[in-house]
Amino acid sequence: MPVQFRKIILAYDGSDGSDKALDLASALANGDTDTELTVVTVYDEKIETRRVDRAGDSRLALHGYLIEGIPAPPSSLGYSQSQASTQAIISNSVDQIMFEAKRRIGHLNAKFQVLEGNPAESICAFAEEIGADLIIVGSSGKGAITGLLIGNITEKVSRLAPCNVLIAK
Repeated sequence: MPVQFRKIILAYDGSDGSDKALDLASALANGDTDTELTVVTVYDEKIETRRVDRAGDSRLALHGYLIEGIPAPPSSLGYSQSQASTQAIISNSVDQIMFEAKRRIGHLNAKFQVLEGNPAESICAFAEEIGADLIIVGSSGKGAITGLLIGNITEKVSRLAPCNVLIAK
């Protein structure tokens, strides 16, 4: 008797491994109306504020923050363009990761969920909470020693999961 996976969780972080996992999850859920696919990502945004040298920069600044696309002369803003300013840079944007997942999934009916905390523990706790049958994760591509030293998330999910885990390579 074939095994049916009705509640599938796809762990997605925008990496190459999770892109492969997304392709695999899409293939498993495609055309099966009984399958519920939930794409999860774990909140890991980092915001870095940097000083930006204004020399040669054509963008406008307002109260120390760079403004792009506003056609106002510097004198009307009341801020000298010769002063240094700061710029916030966001990495690991949850919005960008989820946008990319939605774009890649396309026509499939899927749910999207942002989790917080330790990635492996959060994914496994969510799987238990919704009664998932399968978690699909991507392979990190790290060797055994590197994975051991840094605490490979894929390995932790496979060890802690309350259900089957499929690792996309």
